[in-house]
Amino acid sequence: MQYSSPSQTQPKSPENHHHHHDLPTNTTIKTQRETYCQLIKSKLGDLNKNEECRKGLDIIYEHKKCRFIKTEKNYRIFRNLELSIGIELIKATDDISTNITTYVGYNTSLVKALNDLVQAAKNAKAKFSDLRDSASKLEACTKDSCNRTQMTLLTGEKYEDCKDVPLHGKRPDDCKDVKEILHELIKRPAHLCMDVDAVLSATVDIVGIQTFSNIGSLSQTFLPAIKTSAKAFDDFINDRIKAGATDLTTAQGALSDSIKALTDSEYLLYNSRIDVDVDNGVKEFLCHPPCECICEGEDGFKECKCKICEICHEVPVIYKQETKEPQPATA
Repeated sequence: MQYSSPSQTQPKSPENHHHHHDLPTNTTIKTQRETYCQLIKSKLGDLNKNEECRKGLDIIYEHKKCRFIKTEKNYRIFRNLELSIGIELIKATDDISTNITTYVGYNTSLVKALNDLVQAAKNAKAKFSDLRDSASKLEACTKDSCNRTQMTLLTGEKYEDCKDVPLHGKRPDDCKDVKEILHELIKRPAHLCMDVDAVLSATVDIVGIQTFSNIGSLSQTFLPAIKTSAKAFDDFINDRIKAGATDLTTAQGALSDSIKALTDSEYLLYNSRIDVDVDNGVKEFLCHPPCECICEGEDGFKECKCKICEICHEVPVIYKQETKEPQPATA
């Protein structure tokens, strides 16, 4: 670092220089000058050290800031994941559990209804089998030659080989549709047996389909597996959130310490520069005095005294002018 002084451009006459060379004041000044020269060397070393320290702390600060930003980003990723998915997933498993419980209840009722339907179809088939047997017997009776007279009386029709059989009296109105009724009783049971076979086959098929698509196993295997996986996933996210919060606090603390250290180093560097400037200014003044105050005689320091007095008068005036200026309003 180089410094200049106006006194460097004001050469002294050889006579004056020789005249003041051996004065006691000059001897003292020379001693003080050497002291300040050594002090400047020491403070220049401190200044260089503080500059390097400032550079190093600035690099550390950038690393700490980068680490803090990445740590905060990772923390926010897991926190947002928990808020957007984790909480919803756990709540959804509870709702799924409720729905499955309800559906399993419906399924149990359906199984019972289907089993009752199959049993009813089996019972109906047995009854219709009896009805078909009765129809076969009735048909045999109608074709039996021993029953032709009774058939003639019931239907009002004569057979070819029984035309001479007289019809006695008038037939009741209830017997006018006997022929059709007998036909239905003989033919209809066979069709009903075929229908009940189809009904029974369909009910058995439905029971098979229901058994294949039984949801009862959902509450035994599916739901526990879903709950376990969802809880493990949510626990992992929460663990990462807790660890991330700890890491974020640590990173923030490290960044805060780095900022404090960097701030201290900046002020230390500033103070070091001021110290060097001050000491160098004193050294320059001692090496090249800007005035002729230092001389032998009674009034050697009169000029310096007058200049100091002038400064003492100027300071109050400046201070007074500054105090008259309007001050900014405070909140």
